[in-house]
Amino acid sequence: MHDPYEDNQPGPESLGRSARLVVPSDTEDLPVVAKALVLTVRGNISVVPVANALDTPVPFIDVPAGYLIPFQVRRVMATGTTATAWTLED
Repeated sequence: MHDPYEDNQPGPESLGRSARLVVPSDTEDLPVVAKALVLTVRGNISVVPVANALDTPVPFIDVPAGYLIPFQVRRVMATGTTATAWTLED
């Protein structure tokens, strides 16, 4: 497969080139800071943006599938999260 974007330097504003399923945790950060998250199953999600203190997660309530969380995220809290999300990385 030809990838015309393989030589482009990814930045925070570029689309993701990889993704991983989020495993929510109240104690562990994501393996890699996500550019954003996309919900694939409707529900609630509580995220800690990369520059927030760990005690200041941002809750999103009754979010539809397909919604893009507009933060660079370092942690998805297990407490308060019922949605399924994937990271946008690279």
